[in-house]
Amino acid sequence: MVKSMKKVKRIIAVALVFTMLFASQVTAFAASPETKSANKDMSIALMPGVTGDSNTVTFNFSGLPDNAIVKEVKIDCSNASVIGGKGAILAQSLTITCPSGETHTVGWGRGNVTTTNLFIAEKAAGTWSVYMTGTNIASPSLGSAFIGGTKYSRPKMIITYILE
Repeated sequence: MVKSMKKVKRIIAVALVFTMLFASQVTAFAASPETKSANKDMSIALMPGVTGDSNTVTFNFSGLPDNAIVKEVKIDCSNASVIGGKGAILAQSLTITCPSGETHTVGWGRGNVTTTNLFIAEKAAGTWSVYMTGTNIASPSLGSAFIGGTKYSRPKMIITYILE
């Protein structure tokens, strides 16, 4: 009876150890989102028919753990307003640079929210930068009265990450 109790206790102890190991692995790989606002507004103003870039904005994710690895990046530019004349800016793409210097240009997302997983496995901590490319779709024959512009007030970046 004493031997069987020791055996049962040993089996329970081993099962507990495996349960704890499994639980810690699941916790280590759980994805966490972190949201930061840009350091300033992102804006673009162009003559009719011209394609160009906005100013560059940055997002400071320095507070993330050093072992935070990117799973997904989302840029939310939904707080937009028209500036300038009567021209209209057609947003085409976002160019995103991660803290290691890797840069990707991705198509502009629906509803002014762009999501990409091109930075998967990059370190998440540090300063990220973003600018957009767009075209003033007013006819060039309309002249400078149709300078068009858009301002994106304090875009947000959401990084979903796992801990390595």
